[in-house]
Amino acid sequence: MTANLHLLGGSGRIGRALVDSLVAQPLANVSAIQIYCDSTKVRDVQAHYSTSTSSLVKASGYSAFNTISASSKPDPEALDLNKHIVLNLRGINNKQQWLNQPLDSLELHARSCRAVVDADLWMQPGTEIIHLSSLLCDLIEGPRSLDDICDGQESYRRPYMVSRLHQEMILSANAYQHSICTSFLRMPAVYGFEDDHLSPWVLNSLCKAKLRGQRVEPRHPDRIVYLSHRDPLLVWIRALIGGSANQGKKRTVNYLKPPMLRLSVSALATLVNESPRLLSAEEAEDLQIMLQGDAEISHCNLAAHLGLLTSSISGLLAGH
Repeated sequence: MTANLHLLGGSGRIGRALVDSLVAQPLANVSAIQIYCDSTKVRDVQAHYSTSTSSLVKASGYSAFNTISASSKPDPEALDLNKHIVLNLRGINNKQQWLNQPLDSLELHARSCRAVVDADLWMQPGTEIIHLSSLLCDLIEGPRSLDDICDGQESYRRPYMVSRLHQEMILSANAYQHSICTSFLRMPAVYGFEDDHLSPWVLNSLCKAKLRGQRVEPRHPDRIVYLSHRDPLLVWIRALIGGSANQGKKRTVNYLKPPMLRLSVSALATLVNESPRLLSAEEAEDLQIMLQGDAEISHCNLAAHLGLLTSSISGLLAGH
C-alpha cells in the first residue's frame, strides 16, 4: 500500500528536516508529499524542492488541504493501494509570540485542528492522522494542579499547555466519531538545528553564562528537562510513517513519546561545565540522566543521545 503524505505546517524546522530526509532517503510506501504552509512561503518551499530528484514534493497554501476529500471519490478497486497520512505540525512554539500575541496563538492552535476535522478525511479509507503535541500534556493529566505546574513559570505556559491539550481533545473526538487512526506525539524540546542558538531555552542560558566567564549555576537546579535531538527524532517519525515501527496493533487513538533524554537542570549544567568531554555511563547514572520514550521504536541508546547533546553544547559554546 502506498501513501500520500500531507504535512500541515511542513515549512517549519521539523517539517523541513523531515521532508529533506524523505527526499534523500525515500520511504517505499510514500508516493507523494504535499506541504501546506502560509501562502507567503509557498514559492520558497516549492523552489527548495524544485529539483528533478524531489519531484514528489509539492507545496500549497493551507486552504488547499480541504480538497483532499473533495477532489475525487475513492476507487473501490484501489482501496488497498492508496492511503492518506496527515502529519499535523502546525502550531506556535515561539515563546515571544505567545507572550506578545496570546489570542492569535490560541486561535491558530484551534484553527489547525479544525482544518483537519473539516477536511472530512473519513471519506478517504485508510486515512491516518499523526499530530505533534506537547509532553506538557502529561503534566496536566498528572496529579499536580495546574496552579502548581505553572508556579514560577512565565505567563504564557498556562495557555500554551491548555491549548495543546485542547488540540488533542478536538482530534481525539474526531478520531472516535469517524474511526480515524490518530496518534499524538507528545514532544519534548527538540534541538540539533542550525539556529539552536536563537532558541530561548535553558541550555542557551547556561552556555551563555559559561561564555561570559560566569559560574554555570541554574536558578532551578532540580527542575527536570526533556530533550530530543533532531536526528533520532526523524528516524522515529520515519518509522511511524513507513510502518516499520514496532507498535503492535494500533488503536483508534494512540499517545506516543519519541526517544528523549530526561535530566535535571543541574545535570545539564554539569554537561556544559564539562564540555567538550563526554560523560561516562557511570557519571550519567550518578547524575540520574535517563533515556525515555517508546522503547519499541527507540533507535539510539543513552550513550548515543549523550554524544549528540554533548556535540550540540560544544557547538553552542563555539558560537555556532
